[in-house]
Amino acid sequence: MRAPIDEPIWYAYPGMVAVVTAQYEGEKNAMASGWHTYIGSSPGMYGISLNNETFTYKLIEKSGVFGVNFLPGRCSELIQALGTHSGRDINKFEAFHIQYEEGLKAEVPILTDAYFAYECKVHSISTLGDQEWIAGEVLQRYQDKELFLKKGMPNLEKLDVPLHIGGSSYRILNSQAEEHQHAFNSEAD
Repeated sequence: MRAPIDEPIWYAYPGMVAVVTAQYEGEKNAMASGWHTYIGSSPGMYGISLNNETFTYKLIEKSGVFGVNFLPGRCSELIQALGTHSGRDINKFEAFHIQYEEGLKAEVPILTDAYFAYECKVHSISTLGDQEWIAGEVLQRYQDKELFLKKGMPNLEKLDVPLHIGGSSYRILNSQAEEHQHAFNSEAD
């Protein structure tokens, strides 16, 4: 039975983890981030939440740009590694053999394995608690169209999406997951 609690427990799982990429003056990094969201469409905006002590944050702060990459389920071990090692200590691109291409409109690595990715220019940075909320204007989008249906939904017959359950645990969303269709009422508030 649900009951009030006093412990500072945060619940947001399961959730998609994005890999945030950044580079500045030859240094680059990739880190896992569970706190991110699409925040607007005119212009396209995407937001990420990072601690200002992270190596990635420092690169974004200096460069003014960042990448957001979504990797398939087969990359869940890499996603976990990118979230548990610091780019200050190792070159993650070399250590984990990460393949990438340079962004088309911003100097950020776009991961070759990403089935969807954004290049973003920093619009604003706001301090919220112990995190920095970075809102970025989307400059370029990348999509593996073979893995999506016509209306932009992922084709789970072809794509496995890793969902972070918490800690170092992941579940894979694919065509084996039960689907529920619900009627859409366009007159609802």
